[in-house]
Amino acid sequence: MDQASSTAHADFLSSLSPTELGKLMSCARRISPMKREVVFAAGDSAESVFILVSGCIKLYQLSPNGKEIILWFSFPGELFGVAETVRGIQREIFAEANVDSQLLVLSQDDFIEFFRVHPEAAMRAIGILSARIRTLGSSFVDLAADDVETRLIRLLLRFAAGALPRPCDSPTSGKEICLNIGVTHNDLANMIGASRQTVTSTLAGFRRLGLVNLMDRHIHIVDPDGFRQLLERL
Repeated sequence: MDQASSTAHADFLSSLSPTELGKLMSCARRISPMKREVVFAAGDSAESVFILVSGCIKLYQLSPNGKEIILWFSFPGELFGVAETVRGIQREIFAEANVDSQLLVLSQDDFIEFFRVHPEAAMRAIGILSARIRTLGSSFVDLAADDVETRLIRLLLRFAAGALPRPCDSPTSGKEICLNIGVTHNDLANMIGASRQTVTSTLAGFRRLGLVNLMDRHIHIVDPDGFRQLLERL
């Protein structure tokens, strides 16, 4: 994966110094949304910024006909809800817990004051959010330039580059990576511009090659290096 994709899912929370973390925790409150619980919805007043402590948050918009358009999955340590809060406008997207999750919530004033006092943390956050924008831009290019197999490999490797939730209880070996984020085949299809049936058949092909395994409704990347090698050949 390129540096932008890796940085886009960087763990901002763990990058903080003890002093920065202490200040952040002193002004944050904690909430624990359950699976499928909406954290905020389009049209809500944007008064807070969120940092994911554990779990996975799905960020999406709804098309005019009600179709869910997934924009991002936030992994532990990631910021979300920043743009609208800083601009003081209504929410334009939805945030929903994809699995049981824990979040830190900072008010707009506390968030701005934290970065005023800790500009180094602000610069790290800017770098992460900028990489997220570049990664999303690359995804749009991929939709036009790559086939479904390539787009799916890139997406799974992007997920693998993030600070993923705790692996499931299924046994793993070697470099195997558990994508324990509650993502469905329909979610993957949504993100790469393909049908659910095509994603399912493509994953089945990867499984026959020994690259992935489907366990407890989670996708395990059994051979990340093999995935990367396959991507180079496509």
